[in-house]
Amino acid sequence: MRIRCRKLILGMMAVLSAAAITGCGTQTVKDSDLVMEIEGQPVVKAEYQMILENYVAQVKGQYTTDQANQKDFWTMQQENGTPLEQIMELAQQELVHKKVVAQLAENVGIEKNSDYMSMMQELEQENSNREKGNTANQTVYGLTSFTAKDYYTYIYTEIEGQLLERLKEDQQVTDQELKQIYQDNIEQYTSDISVQMLIAEMRVELGLDQAQEVAEDMGEEANEELLVQKYPDVNFYQLKMTSLNTEEGKSGAYTMRWMTASAMQQGDICQPFQIGDHLMVMRCLARTENSPESFEAVKGVLKSDVLTDKAQQKISSQEQKAEVVLKVEQRQLESIALEALE
Repeated sequence: MRIRCRKLILGMMAVLSAAAITGCGTQTVKDSDLVMEIEGQPVVKAEYQMILENYVAQVKGQYTTDQANQKDFWTMQQENGTPLEQIMELAQQELVHKKVVAQLAENVGIEKNSDYMSMMQELEQENSNREKGNTANQTVYGLTSFTAKDYYTYIYTEIEGQLLERLKEDQQVTDQELKQIYQDNIEQYTSDISVQMLIAEMRVELGLDQAQEVAEDMGEEANEELLVQKYPDVNFYQLKMTSLNTEEGKSGAYTMRWMTASAMQQGDICQPFQIGDHLMVMRCLARTENSPESFEAVKGVLKSDVLTDKAQQKISSQEQKAEVVLKVEQRQLESIALEALE
């Protein structure tokens, strides 16, 4: 009887001990309290937990449904550690990247609040302005109000974009280097299809009959000046479209234009088709396949890509040296993570 009682008491003590570890002071750590500093940049509890939540699906996706649904999923031991350790590592990697970006941005004079609490104050004001309809920034996302995660992501995306452009100014690349990169990666600059088109674009109000008449004349005449003289209400222009640059527009409004043009052969005239509130007719002036873009044609984009890569390497290099200083005990940080995940 004593043995059974002793085992029961020990079992209860073990459960209470585990519970104490799991809830180790998380209630005393406020959302605004520091949990770590990275390169001198603060990370507060609410921010840390928000970043953790971004990786729940990624970590759980590595396990079976039964495993992921277990009550003790986050603390169960696996060959590569616990899921909790995995998600905390992913969160820290993202935070290191963000805080290094924030520090480098400060170093080059980019004035933008990057600490979480300042951002939340700005968010409160931003949402208040939007509700009143007098916000100075009507274009961001097109939302009536931001969530904390939306605003946080937007601010850091903006900071990193500005930082990359600033770091690119300090990088250099010669034409010789660019030509070598171009030659080494020529397949990336080779279009499966390349077409030179003469295009007539007109308001849909001009009617299908007018479009058909334009199509007939384009079949006999490819001189833009003569066509413009005959049809002053029609916009005639030439456009080169390739598999690498389909000219579909950012919103994809001109996808149909590329799909139609890419199927045409030299000399073909397509039937009129509608895009939005416009009718369009096209004549294929030239077509080539498996055609590499010239170095001069891609030089500008290539240079920008190379400089961007060099700027990103500078950020990555700084990440490798970043100093992470915990402001809570490791066990307490684990408890804070579990609080967000369970």
